[in-house]
Amino acid sequence: LADFAARLGARLNWRERLRLRSTSSLVLAYCAVVYSLCAAFGIVSVRMFEIALPWYGQALLAAATALYANYIVQSWINLHLPQLLLPRRMPRMDFSAGIPDSAKTLVAVPCLLTSVEGADKLARTLERLYLANRDAGVGYALLSDFIDAPSQHRDDDEALLQAACAQISILNARYGGGFVLLHRPRRWNASENLWIGWERKRGKVEELNAYLLGGPSPFQTAHGDLAKVAGTRYVVVLDEDNDELTAGAVAELAAAIAHPLNHATTGADGRQVEAGYVVLQPRATMALSQDAAPSRLELMIHAMVEIETSKDFRADKPAVHIDQDLFGQAAYGGKGIYDVAMFHRLTHGRIPENTILSHDVLEGGMVRAGVVSDVVLRENFVPTFYAAMRRSHRWMRGDWQLLPWLLPTVRTAAGVRERNTLSLFGRWKIFHNAMRMVLPIASLLCFVLGWAASADAGLWTLNLLAIAWVPAAIGLAIGLVRNLLAGSLRSVVRGLWSWLSLRSASFIFGVDQAQTAFDAAARASFRMWISRRKLLEWTASSVMATRRDPSLGQYLRMMWFSPAFAVAVVWMIARVNPPALSSAVPFATLWSSAPVVAWWWSQKPQAQGRPAPPSPA
Repeated sequence: LADFAARLGARLNWRERLRLRSTSSLVLAYCAVVYSLCAAFGIVSVRMFEIALPWYGQALLAAATALYANYIVQSWINLHLPQLLLPRRMPRMDFSAGIPDSAKTLVAVPCLLTSVEGADKLARTLERLYLANRDAGVGYALLSDFIDAPSQHRDDDEALLQAACAQISILNARYGGGFVLLHRPRRWNASENLWIGWERKRGKVEELNAYLLGGPSPFQTAHGDLAKVAGTRYVVVLDEDNDELTAGAVAELAAAIAHPLNHATTGADGRQVEAGYVVLQPRATMALSQDAAPSRLELMIHAMVEIETSKDFRADKPAVHIDQDLFGQAAYGGKGIYDVAMFHRLTHGRIPENTILSHDVLEGGMVRAGVVSDVVLRENFVPTFYAAMRRSHRWMRGDWQLLPWLLPTVRTAAGVRERNTLSLFGRWKIFHNAMRMVLPIASLLCFVLGWAASADAGLWTLNLLAIAWVPAAIGLAIGLVRNLLAGSLRSVVRGLWSWLSLRSASFIFGVDQAQTAFDAAARASFRMWISRRKLLEWTASSVMATRRDPSLGQYLRMMWFSPAFAVAVVWMIARVNPPALSSAVPFATLWSSAPVVAWWWSQKPQAQGRPAPPSPA
């Protein structure tokens, strides 16, 4: 493009020149800016506040302060980048008359069969996806496993399978075909000491791809309109609760990935994608669940999203996506459309069995993923604090297990070590996610060490609070003005309270988050390097949804460490630096209240009506 512009004598503006820079150079420049600012903040903070520690203690505190500032600085930079960047509208074909056979597409929903009611819910998910995309002419498949079990078969397996088949038959009868159930049997997994679906979701997708490319069927049951499966070129993979997509999204995604400018091209080794995309995904936003009354936590998140984002961002319009519009690609989130042949070629045989739990980011680094920003996926947040922390713990373990992929060489599925061809962008995202785990631990270390060793603990605390709150407050002010100009005073008040509550959450639950991160890292490290077991330990969200929410007493027992840590910190500060108690006690009070706040936020308000969904325009 640069050569073409030069021959025409055209002058490119700075945005166009920026897009012509290589992804690696942009990643390095971005990281250099962020990490330099963080290091400067850590060093200057320790030098300014007369920290009474030996040099190695000051170095530790400076490093912890830099880590504490890392994601705050990134959020501040990312807050302003949308004002400078323009959204890239992904080029696409005209599939308004339907998706042609040359781009045959299958919508696949990896899932677990957990109950007869669950099978009915899965069928409703497929039906809603079909109704929003009925002109696309594509197939819709449940890609199912049974839940883990100590034996190959359970007494209720056949009943669940028959219930799922019946639901598929009902959908085919109602809409004239198009629906499929592809169900895998359990296999023995010595590492988990259980019978499970091979490699969980990653295994489902890998075996589906091999089957679509002519391999033997891995499925115990293939039921429904199987003609919709044969000859599939592209697969749209979605989670079982991902039915709130832009109307016509399947055709839009297929039209985008089928466009020649988006076709993936590899280097000479055929292992690295140098241009184009193998995966294209919708832009994700948060939305309230349509199937159940929301909890206080869900309502607050909904209100905060409304106050922090514009209607255009929440609507089905092109919007700036930082990674896509700055780096030309994005981390893969596990939901999107992919080219079956290219995805299989680039990922098959590269990941050893029983090692990877969070595979999406890794696969995205292998195949190169992009975002179609005017196609929106509205995802539901988990309804309770308990469910959120359990999910966060799973994600953290998965992120930690990806650390070996930062090394120059990696082990393949065949057990052979080879050169790591993961892109720099992919490695950066793995590093970024792993370092995010360290943030709550570094945060606690900053505050507690500062109170213990600073000559002016109050100013030290204000310094740490300022970098966390000032950039966020700027974003809040912009959101408040935008909503006030729109005349929605009620949403402003609700959003302001929710913003204050959720922005305080990192301090209220700081101890619990640090404990969760430490446990996830320690547990994953032990399993990776010592026991080699339970690396695929995972509880599906559909299974979590069937469990009763913990009571207040259970929250107190689960989160006992937070108030205990608060008492220990107050006792220590009283002994080593009593003037700092005026700074430590308010935080200790927040930490002590964490179990009660977590329980309260997880409850469903009795007399509060459900807010209307945001207007799409």
